[in-house]
Order: sequence, then C-alpha cells, then structure tokens
Amino acid sequence: MSINNQIIEENRAFYDSIGNIYPVAEGVAITEETINNMECYWFNPENAKPNELVIYVHGGGYCIGSIRSHKAMVSHFAKGLERTILFMEYALAPEKPYPSGLNDVVSIYEWAVQKFPNHKLYLMGDSAGGGLSIGASYQIAERNLKVPKAVALISPSYNLELNNPSTNNRQHLDQILNKEMVATFFSAYASDNISTADTGKLNFTTFPPVFVGVGTNEILFDDSMNFYDMVYKIQPNAQLKIYGGQGHVLTQMDIFSDSSQDLISNIYNFFNNNSNE
Repeated sequence: MSINNQIIEENRAFYDSIGNIYPVAEGVAITEETINNMECYWFNPENAKPNELVIYVHGGGYCIGSIRSHKAMVSHFAKGLERTILFMEYALAPEKPYPSGLNDVVSIYEWAVQKFPNHKLYLMGDSAGGGLSIGASYQIAERNLKVPKAVALISPSYNLELNNPSTNNRQHLDQILNKEMVATFFSAYASDNISTADTGKLNFTTFPPVFVGVGTNEILFDDSMNFYDMVYKIQPNAQLKIYGGQGHVLTQMDIFSDSSQDLISNIYNFFNNNSNE
C-alpha cells in the first residue's frame, strides 16, 4: 500500500467517526436497499411531503465518506426539509477513480426518474458530493432527463486543481481541510484526467434552480463563489448564502448551531419555492 493510499484509509476511519458527534434525528426511519449494485439508504421522516424525493450525494474528497460519516447529518436534513432522502454509497477513489463515482450518481438519479415518474426530485450534496451533484446536473441535461426541481450545495468542490486564492489565503482559518490532504484525494480521484474530471471546466448552458451555502473559514470558499458567479448568469433562480466564521460543511460538526439551522431553513424554503415550478 502506498503512503497516499494509507493516508486515505486512515482518513476514511476518522471521517466515519465524525458521524458520531451528534445523534440521529428522532422521527426518521432509515432503511437500506441495494439499487444498481450500490448500497443505498432511505431516510423517511414522519413529516415527509408525499411524492417528493431528495437524492443526496455525500462529501469526502471523492475518496472517503459513507453512511457512517453522514447518517446523523442526513437524518436531520430529512427531518428539517420534510422530505424523504435517498442516500447512496457511490464508488470511491482510488479503487474506482473518475468517472465511476459520477456515473453512480447519474445512475441513481436516472433510476429515481424511472421509478417515481410523478415525484418532485431534488439533488443535494456537500463538498465533493456537491461537485458530483454539479457534474450530474450537466449529465442530466446532456441526456435530456427530467430536471431536478432544485439543487442544494453545501461547500461544493468546483476546482480540482486547487489553484484558487482561498486555497492558500484561508488555510489558516480552515479547521477541517488542509490543501495537501485535499490534493491527495483529488489526485486519486482524477488520476491523469483532471481537465476532464473537473466540473469547473464544464461549459454549462443550463442549470436547475440552485442554492449554495458556504462558510468563510474554508479553503474551498472560492469554489462556491466561482460556481455562483458562473451559474447565476444562466439560472437567475440561484441563491448564495455565506456564513461568516463558519467552516467547511458547517452542518457536519454542529447540526444544532444557529448557522446550521439557518442553512437547513434556507434550503427548505428554496425547495418549497421551486416545488411547483
């Protein structure tokens, strides 16, 4: 095992442990199902709106993350958004680099379109899962699939080259990510295909209504800013909320903070406002 792979394995175990910081939300039933050869999990809150489904793509640098790291957070999302969430364990690098993870996300979305033709569908992701959600939105348009009612992104990845100014000038503020670790993950994911794998290099002409939430204290801050700067020109129904003093995927460390609750409330309202469009 190379040192890079060893680092990834160690980070997988650590990241999974973060999922124990706070408990799973009460009143949310979680069940497992294998879909398209992927382990998937249904989060069904007692207050779920009928015929609405959020497809959730977890973060973790395209290399780490699982139901263990995200179960608690996603359960609170399901409860707060009042919607059923379908969570997938997509293919991770380095074992399965780009485009395996992206293909898995599109595969689950396409499955949901066919399985629930009358449902209102939403796409949601954090960090690398946000990057995959952006990439999946491009593929959805290319394949002329039913478009999500809305997309919600929390601290999305939008630049695999890590050459935005915030990568360096916000490193001292970021208590979650460091550039070297993220570079290891991104290199394992993209391999020799960074120009192809990088969603920041895609030429979008259309995008669903989209909400972006980001903290000021994160090295990927510019990813959110640059994505928003691109997307609002082609999708006027785009919103950006910046959380001062907050870190990467602010809901992961403290779901009960004022900022986290505000983020969930904003996404809830955004989904509601776009559910009938």
